[in-house]
Amino acid sequence: MSHGVLALGITAVCLAGNVWYLPACVDLRAGPDRPRSRRAAAGAVLTGWASAALTALLLLTPAPLAAVAVTATAGAAAMGYLGVVAGLRRREERRETAALTAAFGSTRTP
Repeated sequence: MSHGVLALGITAVCLAGNVWYLPACVDLRAGPDRPRSRRAAAGAVLTGWASAALTALLLLTPAPLAAVAVTATAGAAAMGYLGVVAGLRRREERRETAALTAAFGSTRTP
């Protein structure tokens, strides 16, 4: 398969992925109005889609295939790291919410 066809396929997937990256942009623009875990998750989403778009762009240039692979791998690693950070922050937020709920004497759990 030629690089152009692969780049076209990645571009089509990136364009169809707007249902994920547009809400992530909104979450990041909202800033402190959103929980820290949600902003980290949005950063992971945007990092993943940006690395896919950059990979498609590199496939259209005469860059060596190793550079394209390194770019895709670095983007996936950064996305995974941000996803783990988002998960850890979410767990911390749930613990904090449970502690506050218990402190107020409520029996309902979130």
